[in-house]
Amino acid sequence: AACSFAKPKVLTAASSLKFIPEELAVHCRDFRLLRFHFHESGLQPQAFRVAMAIAQAREAATWPGHADGEDEEEEEEEDEEEEEGPTPLFESLHDWEKELKRQGAVGWRVSAVNERFDMATSLPRYLWVPSRLLDKDLKRVFAHFEERRVPRLCWHHPGGSNLLRTAGFHAASEPQREDVRRARWLRCWPRDTAPSCCKVTLAAARGGSTDPTGRPQRPPRRPAEPHDRDFNCLLASLAQLLADPHARTLPGFQSLVQREWVAAGHPFARRLGLGRPSPRDEAPVFLLFLDCTWQLVRQFPGCFGFTESYLLALHDSSFVPYFSTFLFNCQWQRGRNSRPPGSAQSYTPVSGWREPAAAGGAQQGGSPPGRCRRPLSVWDWRLRYSRQQRSHFRNPAGPRAGPAAPGP
Repeated sequence: AACSFAKPKVLTAASSLKFIPEELAVHCRDFRLLRFHFHESGLQPQAFRVAMAIAQAREAATWPGHADGEDEEEEEEEDEEEEEGPTPLFESLHDWEKELKRQGAVGWRVSAVNERFDMATSLPRYLWVPSRLLDKDLKRVFAHFEERRVPRLCWHHPGGSNLLRTAGFHAASEPQREDVRRARWLRCWPRDTAPSCCKVTLAAARGGSTDPTGRPQRPPRRPAEPHDRDFNCLLASLAQLLADPHARTLPGFQSLVQREWVAAGHPFARRLGLGRPSPRDEAPVFLLFLDCTWQLVRQFPGCFGFTESYLLALHDSSFVPYFSTFLFNCQWQRGRNSRPPGSAQSYTPVSGWREPAAAGGAQQGGSPPGRCRRPLSVWDWRLRYSRQQRSHFRNPAGPRAGPAAPGP
C-alpha cells in the first residue's frame, strides 16, 4: 500500500497503517503486478478496509484439503523435518566441513581466511580451497578478482570432477605477476590427488588461459556476469541438481540454495527489488532458477523429493518480510542486520506473536554471545505452514535424503 506522502508499506494481517492508502500493488505468483488506485471520490476510508481485508485473506488462505483448527498437539509431534535435522546455514565452520566430507572431496580443505569478511564482504566466511594452498598465499590473489571473489571449490563429483566458481579478473590486474600465476595454479589444482579429474570453472571472465610459452593471458571480459553473483549461482545450482542425487531431495535442495545462493552472496535485496534498490538492479535470477527446477520436476517427477507446491511456497517466501534469508545481499550484510531495529517481537502466521529469546549464549551458526535472537530462516517452514500444508511439499514417490537415487 502507498500514498503520496509516505513510503510504500508491505501489508500483513498484523499491519497497522498510519495512512489511508491511495494505491494497492498486488504481486502475483505468476509474475503479474496488479495496481489499484483509490481516487478522491469520498471512498478513501473504504480503501483502508479493502487493503486490510486483502492482507488478512492472504494470511488466512488455506490449501486444498487443509482443515481448520488442527490439533495443536499434532503440530508438536516429530516429523521428517526433525529426523533430517535443520538445514545448514553455512555460517559455521562445522557446516562447511560436514558438506565437504559428504561430497568426498579429497585434496581440499575449509579455509577461514575470510572469517571476518576482511578479504571479501560478498563471499561467505569459509571457502573450500586446495589443501596444499596456504592462507598467506591465498590472501595475495583476492585483489586480482572482481569484488575480490577468488576461485574456490563449488562442488565435487564422486567420479573425480571438480566444479569451481570465480569472478573475472579485475581490470587492473597484471597477468605477469607472481600472485596472479598462483591464482591460475589454484584453478587447476589438485592434479596430483585426482589424475582423472575433469576440471570445470564457472567464471564471469574465462581465466587461466596461457600463450604458447605458458604465460597467463588476460581472459576476455563478459559484461553480463562479471562478479560471480548471479548466473554463476544459477549454473552451479543446475549442474548439481542434474548430477547430485542428494540435491534432488528436499533437505539437499534447501542446503544447495543456502550454499550456492544465500551464503555465496547472491544480491537478493537488489534483484528482488526489496527495500529501495535501483530499478536497474532488479532481475528475477533466483526465480529463473526456480522455474528451471520446476521444468525438471515436471519432466522427471520421480527423481525429485519435492513438489511444485514446495517451489511455489519458496517463490512466495522470497517476497515475504518475515525471513532474513532473502532480505540481504550477502552473508556479511545479513550478519550486520541480524535483527531489524526496534522489533521487540516477531510475528508468524502459524505461531502468532513470539517474544525474543533471551540474550546470551552461542547462537546457531556461530553468532557471538550476547546478541539478539537471529531472524527467522525461510527453512523453518512450520512457522508459516501447517503440518498438512507441509505434507504437500514432499513427493512420496521421490528420493529421500540418504542413499543415492538415479539421476534424470
